[in-house]
Order: sequence, then structure tokens, then C-alpha cells
Amino acid sequence: MNRILNFTLVCLSVLASAGTSAQEYMLYGGPPTVKAYGKELQYAWAGGLNNPQPCLADLNGDGINDLVIYDKSRYGTIKTFINQSSIPGNPKYVYDGNYQKNFPDVFEYLKLEDYNKDGIKDLFNFGNDGVSVYRGYYKGSGSQKSLAFKYYRELRYDTKGNGSVNVYVGRGDMPAIIDVDKDGDLDVVSYDQYGMFIGYYRNCQKENGLPADSIRMCYMDECWGKSRQLYERTLVLGVHCSQSGVTCQKTTHSGNTICLLDYDGDGDYDMLNGNVSFSDIQFLRNGKSNLSYPKDTFVSQDSIWSSNGKQLYMPVMPAAFWIDIDNDGNNDLVFSPNLANTENYKSLAYFKNQGTNSNPNYTYVTDTLIIGDMIDMGQYSYPVVYDYNKDGKPDIFISSEGFYQASTGKLRSRIAYYENTSTATTKSFELMDTDFMNYWANNTVGVKLAFGDLNGDGLDDMLMGMNDGTMQFYKNTAASASVKPVFTTPPITLNDQSGKLDVGDYATPVIYDIDGDGKNDIVSGNQIGKLIYYRNAGGTPVPMLVKVTEALGGIRIQEEAGNIVTTYTTPFIGQTDNTGKPYLLIGSTTGVIYWYDGIGKGISNYTRLDSMYCNINVKDRATPVVADIDGDGRMEMLIGNGGGGVFLYKQYFNTSIENALSVSGNVTVYPNPANNLLTVTWEKGYSKDGLKLSLVSVTGQKVITKEIGAGEENTQIDVSNLAQGMYYCIVSSAAGQSAVPVSIVR
Repeated sequence: MNRILNFTLVCLSVLASAGTSAQEYMLYGGPPTVKAYGKELQYAWAGGLNNPQPCLADLNGDGINDLVIYDKSRYGTIKTFINQSSIPGNPKYVYDGNYQKNFPDVFEYLKLEDYNKDGIKDLFNFGNDGVSVYRGYYKGSGSQKSLAFKYYRELRYDTKGNGSVNVYVGRGDMPAIIDVDKDGDLDVVSYDQYGMFIGYYRNCQKENGLPADSIRMCYMDECWGKSRQLYERTLVLGVHCSQSGVTCQKTTHSGNTICLLDYDGDGDYDMLNGNVSFSDIQFLRNGKSNLSYPKDTFVSQDSIWSSNGKQLYMPVMPAAFWIDIDNDGNNDLVFSPNLANTENYKSLAYFKNQGTNSNPNYTYVTDTLIIGDMIDMGQYSYPVVYDYNKDGKPDIFISSEGFYQASTGKLRSRIAYYENTSTATTKSFELMDTDFMNYWANNTVGVKLAFGDLNGDGLDDMLMGMNDGTMQFYKNTAASASVKPVFTTPPITLNDQSGKLDVGDYATPVIYDIDGDGKNDIVSGNQIGKLIYYRNAGGTPVPMLVKVTEALGGIRIQEEAGNIVTTYTTPFIGQTDNTGKPYLLIGSTTGVIYWYDGIGKGISNYTRLDSMYCNINVKDRATPVVADIDGDGRMEMLIGNGGGGVFLYKQYFNTSIENALSVSGNVTVYPNPANNLLTVTWEKGYSKDGLKLSLVSVTGQKVITKEIGAGEENTQIDVSNLAQGMYYCIVSSAAGQSAVPVSIVR
């Protein structure tokens, strides 16, 4: 039985079963630092991006806009970046995942706008075929202050004969949420269910004299802008329609993105229009202000938008975002693909506004904004840790399903090699090979690496799991195990006793001696949640493999992942803490990690310890690997995911929890729960050389630190200014380290 002490990015699991060690990991931004292409990657461990939607909001209440990116993947992920610079035009975004937990599950699109004018951004996303609204508020105070959200309502409007109807936004569409009529409240503009006409939903809060903290929607125009979208790239302009409802033929353009912006600074809103049929975006100019039209009316269009000689190209369904991303007071333009399984690297194009909002001048800067400072291998990444250059330090290899190829519409894989360049004083990795083994030339989709001696010659071989379920064996022919491996090509396709080895699509092998006979075996996940075990029966130069079971440990993840058929199991077997005991971790399609005990105790009935290991959920296709990559004696967990990058989690305590939480042995904290004052005492002799005390939040932040003189036996801590919640009181001395969970209540 598990007992989880908290449900945040730090996990401290205390297991009732005797002898089970603790696991404690927190989301971590580094170090180690990562260098690539001659620069340090500022957001190396942020996990990659595919279909990013950028927004701005003050996440920590310091009065400076921070960056929030919603990646519209299979399940949707939020990434948060704190702006540590107040200098206009020179933001310093730092990835800090601690703010992500405050966001609700987001679907299809994310808009952060202040609807009730309280100075705090609210959240809009896809609801019941429309718009769900969450009110923003700040919780905590001081360094613990953070933006959070509470569900408010679905946006609906009243009709004359059909009752209350939802404000319509189609699944996959992106609406504009902006003050269209300039009356001080937020309206909604989106395409109808046929993708033909644009509907305008006015917020009648002001017109009806309602309080600011309310929304009253009115359906005002069913062909806003007087335009109609058919099959062609260009829209039909000058269209008139009734306000009582229309019946339209279905077009090919159901799947649309709308961005309203004052492109020419004349006071009305123009539109950048993306749709699922084209790789470019259309610009439509509003003539309401300069032509004195009574209604918003598009009077001209540019079917292939460009600026300063740079045409925007974003394969399939581009979406535009008019935001001040460089914090200089003037809105810039950022573009991304709004359709999954398309462009997954060059997917955040940035056009900086070199002018002003009233006289804009958009100049192209990059198509890999933020992404170019991440580890990003396209989509569905698979990290592996292995000391390739035999210098005693673990290196990192990252493969993936691949990068999107616009010429073919398919993915193409390559393998990256990051060398561990750490020294005694620095922890770092550097990208040394963007195409390890020249794998790009194979023109294949998907590859997962594993390293280990499979043929019993004392040299580590390389194994590649393929998307078709087979495995490629690369024999190591190096002179010895102490030099860099030499992997022979072409590889050999492995066989089992029945012929060609095939796990049934998406082979994700690990190499480990399951039966303890001194020969490394193979364990692989697959697309439908199995865990296949192949026993190594010996043989050289190619091992003989015998398929033993398709459910090692009695495990089948399908049922536990919400009865999803394609669960994409990715196993890791090895140490997950500093106790030396091996465990089994299994990543799955939903982004959670399953944790099992029983390695070395046969092949059936492994004990599941947790179905969401350390409360980690990367949302899409988790691939975990654990190792001490920085040499500090504590483990790090690298997790590949759908975004194509790597998340870094770090073991929080350098001992198991049984030793860390030594309340009765060395340290006592009371009262617990505490309100205003906390007293900490310890045994005589524990502080003979002095102590260092820290109070740490569950997100890993040190909120209080205190030095204690030699010989003292207790101290008091004022916690009256801390937010209610769980903390850890960590006391370190020459005799060791103790940690006590503390609840603060108000």
C-alpha cells in the first residue's frame, strides 16, 4: 500500500511494505547545463514543443509578464517561463515548471486575458464546443505567490426560440478573444460549424449594466467582417447575411484559426486567418475605421501573408498570436502550426515589431523561438544514458520518432549524442553529434536505443528498437571495454526461436539480466502495452534469444491507462535511488510512469508500487531513464515525451526516506501542524559542529534558511508569513541530514 505525503512535483512515498526504499524526485531545470551549436541552451530541460500556443501572464505577481506556452499535443501540456528581467525589450525567460501545476487541464486552445479587469489574467479554453472560463487569482504570498485558476462558467447566449446556446468554437479551431467593440469587456469571434462564416459574440456586460466580474454573451453577427470562406485560399468579401440563421453548404475549411490585431494602427481589428487546407496565412484588412463603415468589413486581403520580404510558411493550419513577447510595450507576431503530426521543430516563428502598435513594422527573426534553446528531437523522444567515451561519466543519447518533413509529410529520425563535459566544479553536457551513426540516411521513422553486452564478449553492443517491432543489433568490435565502442554496420536483425524477432510495433528495448544467469536479456515494451521478455541463451557473434513471455511480471498496462489500446510502454530497469536496489519503471502513452518491485525475483507477479510514480505526468508518451548524470550521488530522471525534448527530475534527498525522515532519531518539530511559530529540537551532540536548517516548499524552493551555532539544542522559526500547505524542515550537520514534513495551517 502506498501513502503519498503530497501531490506536487516533489514526491516522498512512504511504503508500508518492509524493506522498500523511498523515491523522491522533483522537476528540475538544471544544472547540468547543456551546450549546442556554440551556445548554452537556456531551456534545455523544458521538454520540447510541437504545436505551441504562447500567452503572457504575471505568474509570480511581481508585476512583470511571464511566458506561458500551451503545447497542443495529444493530451496538452503547459510550460511556464518566468521573466527575470524588467528591462523593456530584453526579457530573460527562465523555465520554471513549478507554476504549471496551478493550471487546469487545457484543451484545444489557451487564451490568458483579464475579463473582469482586476489586473489578473483569466483563462479561456475549449469547453462544450465553445469556451470555458476560469477566473485567475493569486495564492500564497512573497516568494510563494503564484497565479492559479478557478472554474467560472461555459459561455452561452440566449436565443429567441432555442433557449441557451453555447458560444460556438469548433474542435480544433482557435477563436479570437478580444474587445472587438472597444467597450472595455472581452468578446469572442470564431468560425461557424461549417467553417464558412465568422460569428461575433458580444459581451453585453457593459450594455446591460452588469458587474465587472460577470460575462453576458449576445450573438450579434453571423458573418462578421462580411466575408465567406469557401474552397479557395482567398475569402469572398462584401458578403451580407441575415441575423436570423443561415444554412450553408459544408466547405473544406472546417479547422480554422483567427487572430485579430490592429495591423495598421487605425483603431479597428484586422485578421490573420489560418485554416487546415493551407500552409500559409491570409491577412484581411478591416475598412471600418478608415472608410467610415458602420460595421467591421474586410475590404482587401493578402492570401499569402509576408512582412519585410519574408513569407510565413508553417505546414498546415498556421495560427497567429499578437502578443508583446519581447516586453518592449509593442505587440509582436508569433506563428505556430495548430495541427498535430505536422511541423514539430520549426514551429514557433517570430516576427518582431520594430515599430510601434500604431505604426507597426514586423521583421522576421527566427522560426525556432524558445525551441532553439531546448533539447528537441522533433516528437516522441527516447533518452538513454551510457558512458560512450569511457571517461567514467555518463553521456546522453536521444532518439525520437523523428522530425517532420514538409516534402513528404512524414517523420524522419536521427540520433543526438550529448557528451558529459562536467568537471570538478561544473556540471555540463555538450552536443557532439546531431546524427549519430549517420542514422538520418536510413530515412526511417522511430528508433529507441539500448546499450549492453549481449553476446558475452565483455563489450557493450548497441540495440535499436524499430517502429515495426523488430530490433537491429550492432556488434561492438572495439579493442577493449575501456575504449570508445566501434559498432559494426550494417546491423543484424535479431531473431528469436520462431524467426525474426517482432514485439508487434514500437519496440522499446532495455538490456538487463532478468534471470541472473550472467547473460544480459532483453525486455521491450510495445504499442499495445505489453512487456515482452527475451531470455539470452548465449551465442556469438549474435546472441540466441528465446521469447519467454509477453507479460513480464504479470504486467499489461492497457487496462491501467484508461483502457486505451495504444499505450506505448517504455520500460527502464535499474537503480532509482542510492540504495542500489533495482526497480522497474514503465512510461506510458498518458504520460504517467508505473513503478514496480520484484526485479530478480522471477518473471511473474511483480508488485506495483505506484501507478503515477512521484505524481509525475508529462501528459504524452513518457520514456523514463534514471542515472546519476552529474556525479553528486543523487539520481536524476530524464523523461522523454511527445514534445520531443527531455524533462529533468532530480532525487531530492541523498538517502532513502526511512533515513531522511528520522523524526524520533535526531530531530523533532512541533507543533505540527503549525500556525505561526515552529520549534525544532535535536539530540545532544547533533550540533557539536553547528547546524544548517532549511524550510523547503513542496516545489523545492528554500523559503527559510538558518545557521545554528555549535552546541545549541533548539531553535524557533517564524512561519506566520508562509502560505498554508506542506513543507519540509531539513536539518543538516556533520552527523548527517534529517528531514521532517511540516504542515502549516491557517
